[in-house]
Amino acid sequence: MKTLKRLFMAIAVVAVAVGCTAEQEQQKPKNVIYLIGDGMGFGAVSSLLLAEDGDTGFEMNPVIGLNETQSANNYVTDSPAGGTALATGTRTCNGFLGVDPDTTQLTSILKKAQTMGKKTGIVVNTTLTEATPGAFYAGVPSRSMGYKIAEQFCESNVDVAIGAGLSVFINRPDSVDLTATLINKGYNVYLDWKSVLGTNSEKFVGILEMSDVHRRNKSSNSEAKAAEGDQVCLAAKLAADAGNLDTTRFSEPEVYLQKATVKAIEQLSKNAPEGFFLMIESAIIDGYGHNNDSEGMVEEMKEFNGTLKALVAYVNEHPETLLVVTADHETGGTGVAYKSYPVGGTSDVALNFSTKGHTGTVVPIFAYGAGAEKFGGIFQNREIPGIIEQLMK
Repeated sequence: MKTLKRLFMAIAVVAVAVGCTAEQEQQKPKNVIYLIGDGMGFGAVSSLLLAEDGDTGFEMNPVIGLNETQSANNYVTDSPAGGTALATGTRTCNGFLGVDPDTTQLTSILKKAQTMGKKTGIVVNTTLTEATPGAFYAGVPSRSMGYKIAEQFCESNVDVAIGAGLSVFINRPDSVDLTATLINKGYNVYLDWKSVLGTNSEKFVGILEMSDVHRRNKSSNSEAKAAEGDQVCLAAKLAADAGNLDTTRFSEPEVYLQKATVKAIEQLSKNAPEGFFLMIESAIIDGYGHNNDSEGMVEEMKEFNGTLKALVAYVNEHPETLLVVTADHETGGTGVAYKSYPVGGTSDVALNFSTKGHTGTVVPIFAYGAGAEKFGGIFQNREIPGIIEQLMK
């Protein structure tokens, strides 16, 4: 039976930062990967450490720190404000996305990476216009402004994006087909998972069904459909004209985030002399915390671990890469419940919860690769993008 001892032993790795050599401290990352587990606190991490028989990505020699998550107006942040702090280095009011408390547009670390000549990407297992990804390219006073966020996505100049949420791009009150906007800007736009996996494009957007990006959500309103006499979105029409719209849809939701991440890195690495910046969100950890779903949380963390281990392997093979893993906040007040387990084996981990909302407890930071030593300590959420920026310069 694995215990939390590993986690506390791993925290000792922070001390390694003190003894880093001058050469290590001067190492600058060419590539930056920013992995955000929405709602992922110590309880969620603990559930993985206890449930997984083998070593997890959290145990692969990271530098570990702590992240204070409050917003500008509350000890407990919501996702828009939490994402904004992690993306821009500014704390804002709950409900605000990509803007400061005066609703002034902020500049994200993704945008700053673009000014440095880096290619940029976004991969999420939620909609591309959700709060956390939106904080990296949008600026609105409310996360509910999905149509506006979709417009701002089209102006983001990201090279690669994979997620869900087609409706706000095509079923719009202004009748504008934003898939056509993206195509006119030089993007390949894909609406099915097989096309995303098979593309060789260095500039593409995959807007998939929610059931493609997460195993538990089997219903979707994001499919490109048209009533009789209406025109389907341009991306869907082009796919149908090319014969790529297979009636048997290929989907791998259990491994979606890992495979989408690997695909994004593969394409971002091409013709990238200044490297790349990739933001990834594992969003559904938060949902299981809100629902107080112990089984779902454990399974979700196992899927998160697949993505994390793939990323750590990439960092080990590409030492000029920095990987930063943290959360926007904790959800559920998640803890490990009393449950006996058989001698010589383990049973399913049981979690308990103290709330169905967010909490203001600190969350972990795990850092790997070039510049990782800078993340050993206690930080406010708004400090993290500034550290990344200084390392990239």
